[in-house]
Amino acid sequence: MSNYDGSRLSVYSHASTTRSTRTLGTHSRGLSLKSTRVPWYQKPLVQNAFYTDLTNGAWHITFYTLFLSIWSGLTAVFDIYVLEEAKPGSSHTGYYLFSFDFVYVGNHHVRNLLLMSALFTLFGSLALFVTSCIILDALRLEKETGFKSWLVTMGIFTPWRIIAWAYASIVNDMIFAYHIVMFLTWLFFNVLNVMAWVVMYSLYLELTGISKLEDMAKLKMDTLSSRAGSIYGSRPTSPHSRGGGQGGTLQSTASSYGYAVPPQQHQPRRQAQF
Repeated sequence: MSNYDGSRLSVYSHASTTRSTRTLGTHSRGLSLKSTRVPWYQKPLVQNAFYTDLTNGAWHITFYTLFLSIWSGLTAVFDIYVLEEAKPGSSHTGYYLFSFDFVYVGNHHVRNLLLMSALFTLFGSLALFVTSCIILDALRLEKETGFKSWLVTMGIFTPWRIIAWAYASIVNDMIFAYHIVMFLTWLFFNVLNVMAWVVMYSLYLELTGISKLEDMAKLKMDTLSSRAGSIYGSRPTSPHSRGGGQGGTLQSTASSYGYAVPPQQHQPRRQAQF
């Protein structure tokens, strides 16, 4: 573990979260090394975001996924539109902004799979947009519980888009500029998506580890406080009450043996001098 000396250090990386130094700077020193040792499968997959720390990288990834969700939704709507307009047996008259020659019009099963791919991509883009908005607040508060929906959504969306990208690249005719642009664009996006998920999952594991340390430190402080309260609460705190208790006991004991014990005389209090 790194030393918490007031710098912006985290449990695993060199510059990631601020919550580790803010809340664990004084309490985590009393924990033993064995109690804070993390298993290998619970450690972050990467120590930084390849060009910056995990926290800043997570912010950049969130804005990237917001853009990705909008881009995916628009291209999915466009694909659904052209596949529907150019379906076999349809006829259109009039003027159009572009030609539909690039649209697949072969086997209807292949066309239906392309249409299903566009529909699933549209639904995935909507879910990714919502979860990206949720994770903005989670990053601001450094709450790892807000990461789960984004991790699940991105964990499903990324492999799905890889499969859909590979399928579209095989069945579509790559002599058209639209298919070439989409092939290169999604090749770049798929690589970024994998890296984004790894970075966000690493930050999630790091914040989870910090939360566990906070819970351990809080439990230890509560235990020490309860012990201190039980020790000092059972002892007499006033010497006068302790002395008065002893005097009453001696008087009652002496009278039981037949001795006359004079009553205690109170000494006059000293006047305060002003």
